[in-house]
Amino acid sequence: MLSTLIITTAFSASAAEVTDLPPQWRGDVRIAYDATVIPDSLREQETIVGSRRTVMHDVTYSGTFGFTDYFAMSLTLPQQASSRIGFTDMNQMAYDPIQKTGTMLGTDAAENSSTSGSGMGGVWVRFLGTPMSETVFAERGDQISWLLGLGYQFPDSTSLWNSATTDGAGPASPAFEFTSVWSTANNMTEPYIGLVWTHRFFTTVNIGDAVVNVKDPSQLDIKAGMEILILEDPDFANGLGTELAIDLHATFGHQSWGDGTSGVQLSGALPITRAQTVTQGETNSLWGGFDLRWRAVRYLDWTISTEFGAPFGRRLEHPYSVSSATDSKVGWKMGTALTFRMRDPLFDKR
Repeated sequence: MLSTLIITTAFSASAAEVTDLPPQWRGDVRIAYDATVIPDSLREQETIVGSRRTVMHDVTYSGTFGFTDYFAMSLTLPQQASSRIGFTDMNQMAYDPIQKTGTMLGTDAAENSSTSGSGMGGVWVRFLGTPMSETVFAERGDQISWLLGLGYQFPDSTSLWNSATTDGAGPASPAFEFTSVWSTANNMTEPYIGLVWTHRFFTTVNIGDAVVNVKDPSQLDIKAGMEILILEDPDFANGLGTELAIDLHATFGHQSWGDGTSGVQLSGALPITRAQTVTQGETNSLWGGFDLRWRAVRYLDWTISTEFGAPFGRRLEHPYSVSSATDSKVGWKMGTALTFRMRDPLFDKR
């Protein structure tokens, strides 16, 4: 997501946070916590056959170092503290030998169940640059900042796809990431728009009885927003300064098909498909929210964020005619982050 690329800059910077980088030989260390809850229904044809509730608690550790004022490298370590998919009010699965698919229509009630996992994810390595910057290239008259990024996430040997263990969560597949974000200053506001394309590749996971190929869905996120400066006092704390800003934004996402193991996204999978690779369909999502950022002093940022929205419906496992549906349910995300900004004046240009 674009929110993972919000990298802070020097206090005097004028570009939006989403397109600024640390100055040369300086860096940022960030720790973030996010909670996501997504309720939805399971639908077969026009009948609701069950309910799901996905709950994720994620902690992200990241560090960014500026080699020049317009080029930086970032390392990010994601941790899925807890990921759980709970199933309630479910119908039992029956097998249709004629259609060769499972069905939940007209069957008895099933017991509630859940799938869960936790663990560290694959490390992200990102290279970030600003070919245009209101901050760095102010002398040449740049009125727009443009951030470009290339990233790679290493594969994770355990994930929530791996139904043989609960020691992992999150995506297992390695990924390539491309980022492009534009921002500009307009009085006290800084509007921006950008995209992040994450393409995932096939990998293997051990499901106990066999090793299978899986491919987590690829993702395209398009985000538009506006950062509004509410308060700024450069003289606070003997010149360390302080500021308060709010970021209003909306994100449209497209998620491609993916291959995972049966019985994870859909409860009640039959023995004929359980622990085998199944394909889930494509889907879109729409989220809107805001971030409140307080720069207590020039060396420390505290951010509180919230979002509301949901992914749209998709087919969960191709052998079964069961799809997820929002059914007027709204998901939400809440998070907080601390960014420690290394800005020792010893490295200032003379």
